Amino acid sequence: MDSGLVPEKPSLTRPSQNGSALGLLGLALFTSLLLIPAVAAPVLAHVPLAGSFSALALSIVLWVFWLALWPKPRQACLAATPLLIVTPVTMYLLLAYHCLLNPAMLGVILETNIEESKQYLRALWLPIILSYGSLIAIAYLAFHLMAQYEVQWQRRYRLLSLFATPVIFAALHLAYAPLAAAAAKLAASDNNPYSTTLYPFELESARFSSPFGVILQVADTVESERTITAAAAAREAFRFGAHQTFDTADRQVYVLVIGESARKDRWSIYGYTRPTSPRLQREANLVSFGDVVTVAPETRISVPVILTRKTSAQATHWEFAERSLVGAFREAGFTTYWLSTQAPLGTWDASFSIYAKEAEHIAYYNITGGMKDTPPDGVMLEPLKRILAKTAEGRQLIVIHTVGSHLEYWHRYPDEFDVFKPSLEKDYPQLLRDQAYKDKLNNAYDNSILYTDYFLSEVIAAIKASGRPLAAVVYVADHGEDLYDGGCNNWGHGKSTTAALRIPLFFWSSEVYQQRFAAKMEQLSQHRNEPLTTESIFPLLMDTAEIHFPSENLTKSVMSASFVRPSSRIVHPVNFGDVDFDHAHLTSTCELRN
Repeated sequence: MDSGLVPEKPSLTRPSQNGSALGLLGLALFTSLLLIPAVAAPVLAHVPLAGSFSALALSIVLWVFWLALWPKPRQACLAATPLLIVTPVTMYLLLAYHCLLNPAMLGVILETNIEESKQYLRALWLPIILSYGSLIAIAYLAFHLMAQYEVQWQRRYRLLSLFATPVIFAALHLAYAPLAAAAAKLAASDNNPYSTTLYPFELESARFSSPFGVILQVADTVESERTITAAAAAREAFRFGAHQTFDTADRQVYVLVIGESARKDRWSIYGYTRPTSPRLQREANLVSFGDVVTVAPETRISVPVILTRKTSAQATHWEFAERSLVGAFREAGFTTYWLSTQAPLGTWDASFSIYAKEAEHIAYYNITGGMKDTPPDGVMLEPLKRILAKTAEGRQLIVIHTVGSHLEYWHRYPDEFDVFKPSLEKDYPQLLRDQAYKDKLNNAYDNSILYTDYFLSEVIAAIKASGRPLAAVVYVADHGEDLYDGGCNNWGHGKSTTAALRIPLFFWSSEVYQQRFAAKMEQLSQHRNEPLTTESIFPLLMDTAEIHFPSENLTKSVMSASFVRPSSRIVHPVNFGDVDFDHAHLTSTCELRN
């Protein structure tokens, strides 16, 4: 046979002549398909450049190591082909949300129902077809070239690659040892049962590498989902014995909106000088409560108290044997929904995600898992309208967990709500700890409150338009927010400041509800200025819907003639023990201390 007719086998380290370098081109094409997210991340992802370049370097190291494990690189590429599935998804996330694939995004996929998926994918079908069509075509060309011109390692370079990778990771392990020890100590002290496995820091760095980082992300997702599901299953046997004590043919809907980082004194409905809540102030049937504090200025602690019968004394305990108000409404025959722009999975999100699991229908709209590029809360308005339009469902409970006014405030609202200026630009990485930004921070925060006012008014408008005669909406914030108040260097939340602890609480009801339950509304109005905590929300929702059960305690319901003012209001600032809100003194750092 004429040797000139046989394709040459190019070396992986020494390109051959006479066109057989096309085999190396095929390998390069396939490699580019897998590594393009890591290459694009330094430009598109909203993460520090050092982290992006670190992930890119690890992507290259791990891919070379993977190739070296196989006698022929074509075999390595064939084995890695399933990982190509995530390349278009990751590139879409980078372009649309400036983030890489993460457990929160995978959690959204797990929780989203078919109807919501259809709504979301309807506008993306053409890009999906084009991106996966292009990927298949390029991958086919790459394998064709590698098959026609087989690429082989030179033995010494293959052995060098196999030896070098463990050496690199050993060096990283030594470099990260102090950070790893500190992180392990912190994890042990927190004792959070919903924490995912803490990988060695060198693997944490590889989490956002391509393509193998997706394996770590999937592992985290599976572990988080398993932990949350197990926690929810542990409560499955619990029953309140709840039932609705009145019979009516009228369709009912009760909506709980959980706000985020919304301090009371920034709402004009409470006397703030800026018009931040003009729409709610026009609602005739709205009752605003004047003296409510959260039991903790931290979402992971405060939201479970809102949803359950957890007391302030139990607030910081991770475990709680009872189900939430969602479970109680289900027992009483209600169809239950959970809509959220918060993340479905995560170390801190799990403390309330377990209660979302009690709902029959769950939809998350936070693709990134972070708080920067989340969609505004208004993304939940159309799904809400579709739920309300389900006339066959006579009784509905809808929990809406918003992202509200969470840092970063300037990402919480559309441009048309950028009313108070100068505010912070969405595409500039401001330093929140720099008081030079104080005025812009405050303006952006007020804009986020203005948008929440719009969102709540639209929720109420949707309920009015649905024609459901018996309806009520409860809005409560999980905690407030510090904005360098009183000359103190406090920003964000977590501290025992009045700004972080005093929160808004609103109650709206339909005309039919007001007439049918006039006595309840009278009690509600009488108690609107009582000193309350977020412990009051569970009994308020139960009493609003006339849902009762043997172990209920009506002395905690502001709708009941049996209501008793709480003797004390104990709150739990981060890393400081308990504080008696009403008897504490203010320190020079603007914090409350016993």
